[in-house]
Amino acid sequence: MTTAAESSIAPDSALVIHPQSLGVTATGCELEKLFIEFCNQNSQSAWRFELSPQGEIIIMPPVHHPGDGHEHDLGIELGLWAREFGGVARGSSAAFQMPATGGTLSPDASWTTQEKWDFHPHLAGDSHPFCPDFVVEIRSTYDNLAPLHAKMQIYMRNHALLGWLIDPPNRRVYIYRVGRTEPELLEGPPTLSGENILPRFTFDVARWIFDRS
Repeated sequence: MTTAAESSIAPDSALVIHPQSLGVTATGCELEKLFIEFCNQNSQSAWRFELSPQGEIIIMPPVHHPGDGHEHDLGIELGLWAREFGGVARGSSAAFQMPATGGTLSPDASWTTQEKWDFHPHLAGDSHPFCPDFVVEIRSTYDNLAPLHAKMQIYMRNHALLGWLIDPPNRRVYIYRVGRTEPELLEGPPTLSGENILPRFTFDVARWIFDRS
C-alpha cells in the first residue's frame, strides 16, 4: 500500500482543481482560509468540497442511492450512541482541518471526545481545527478503493484513533487503528465494534449497509 503522500484522495467521480492553474499562489494556512471562503460561498451547492494535503481542491458529486442511505443510517446509530455516552458525532457535511499534514477533509461520519471538542475554538463559518478521534469512510459503488485508503492514512497521521473503511460492494471492512501501519481486513462481518475508543458502540453493518447495497 502506498503512503498518503504518494496517493491521491480524489475519488474517480471527482473534479480536481489545482489552485495554481487559476492564478492562486497561496499555500498552507492561507490556502486553507481561501478554501473555507470558497466553501461558504458555495454552501447551497449539492456538490461537496475537500482540500487535499497537496493543495488540490476536490469537488465531489452528490451521494446517490444506496450510498446516501448508508451514510444516513450510520449517522443515526452513531448519533444515538453519542447522545447516551458523550462526545460529538458529525456527518459528511462537517469539515476538519488536518493539523499534521494540512488539508481539509470531510469523513462520511465521525466522532470526537468532548474534551478535544471543547479544547479547540469553533468559529462560525470555519472548519474544525482538528482531526476526529473516530472516522468512517463508505465506498460508493463506483469508487476506487485506493483513494479511500490514502484518505484513511491521512486521518491516522493526524491522530485519529480508530477508523472504518466500509466496502459495501465486496462486504468488507478495513479497520484502521492508532499505532498500526496496516489496516485489519474483515470479510463480511455482521457487526462492527467501537472497541475501547467508543465503548459499547456496536454497528450492525450487515443490516444497515451490506444488505441494503
